[in-house]
Amino acid sequence: MISLPVIVELVTMGLVLAAIYALMAIGITLIYGIMKVSNFAHGEYYMIGAYAAYYTVKFLNVPTALSIPPAIAAGFALGYIVERLIIRDTYAKKIERPGEYAMLATLALSILLQNIAREVFGPFMRSTPPLMPGRVMLYLITLSLDRIIALVISIVTLVALYYFIRRTKTGRAWRAVAQNKVGALVTGINPEKACSLSYGIGGALAALAGGLLAPVYAIYPNMGFWPLIISFVAMTLGGLGSIEGSLIAAVIIGLTHVFAATFIGSSYADVAMYVVLIITVVIRPTGLLGRRD
Repeated sequence: MISLPVIVELVTMGLVLAAIYALMAIGITLIYGIMKVSNFAHGEYYMIGAYAAYYTVKFLNVPTALSIPPAIAAGFALGYIVERLIIRDTYAKKIERPGEYAMLATLALSILLQNIAREVFGPFMRSTPPLMPGRVMLYLITLSLDRIIALVISIVTLVALYYFIRRTKTGRAWRAVAQNKVGALVTGINPEKACSLSYGIGGALAALAGGLLAPVYAIYPNMGFWPLIISFVAMTLGGLGSIEGSLIAAVIIGLTHVFAATFIGSSYADVAMYVVLIITVVIRPTGLLGRRD
C-alpha cells in the first residue's frame, strides 16, 4: 500500500514539472492561437534560454537566479527576430499555403539553430549550479529550494501572463487579432505589432523554462527536441489555441510522467503521456477545451 507521504511527494513533484511544462506549452499555444501557425523551432528557444543562463553564470560569476532575466531576454529577442524575418510573410504577403510555409520554415530554422549551437558552444553537456542550494521540509515531504523557486517563478509568470491577456489593452488586441486580423485592423489595432510581441513572448516563456531547468537537466545543442514534443502534446491535449487547456494539459502530463516513472518505469513515462493524448483525442477530437472552427 502506498503511504500518504509518498503520494504527496509524487503529486508535488508532478506539479513542479507541470508548471515548467506549462511555460513551454503556453508559449507555443500563444503563438498558434494568435497567428494560426506552428512553431517547430520552439525547442530551440528553450535551448537558447538554457545557454544564456549558463554563460551568464560563467562569465559574470553571478548566482544562477540572476541568470533568469538574460535567458528571458534571449528568448524574446530570438522570437521577435524570427517573426519579423520569417513568419511575417505568412500574413503580410500572399502565400498560397501559409501554414505549410511556417511549418517548413521553422523546422529548417530548428535544424539551423542546433547546428549553430553545436559549432559555437560545442557538443559537450553543461549545467548551471542550483537556483538556491538547500532543502526545506513541507508537511510530509522534503523539497529542494531549487524546485520550490522554479515552481514559484513559473506560477507567478503564468498568473501575470493570464492577467496581461485578459485585462490589458495589448492582451485585448491579441485576442482581437486571433479572432479576425482584418477586423482588428479596422478597429485601429496593428496586427504586425501584436504578432511580433506575441511571438517574442512565446519565445521568452520557452527560454524561461530552459533557464529554470538548466540546473536540473544537461545543456547541449539538441536539448530542445523533448520540450518541443511536450509542448505539442500539451497544446493538442488541451485544445489548439486554448491557453487554459494547455495549462490543464501540462498538469495532466506532469502528474502522468511522475506516477508512470515511479510505478511503471522511467522508460514508460513518455509512453503513458502518449496514451493519455490518444485516449483524449479519440473521446474529444478538439482536445479538452478546444473548439471546432
